Amino acid sequence: MDPKIISTFGLILGIGGVLIVFIWGPPQPTLSTGVSLGLEKGTVIDDSGKTVADYDKEIERKRKTHTRWSRFGLILIMIGFALQLWAVWLPNK
Repeated sequence: MDPKIISTFGLILGIGGVLIVFIWGPPQPTLSTGVSLGLEKGTVIDDSGKTVADYDKEIERKRKTHTRWSRFGLILIMIGFALQLWAVWLPNK
C-alpha cells in the first residue's frame, strides 16, 4: 500500500477522534465540596411525577453514553497514530 494513503487515513481517523473527544470528553472526577442531603429513591422531584430512581436511571444512561463515545474517540486517535507510524516505517519501493 502507498504510505501516503495510509498516513492520510490515519490523520482522518485522528481528527475524527479528536472531534469526538472534544464533544464527549473523558469523564472527569467529581471534585465538589460540601455536604448535600440525599433523597430516597421513591421521592417525587418534579410535577411530572419523576422520582429520584427515574432521575438516577437517566443520569446513569447519560454517563454510559458519554463514556462510550469518549472511549471511541480515544480509540480512533490511537488507531490513527498507529496507521501514521506504520506508514512511516513501510519499506520504500
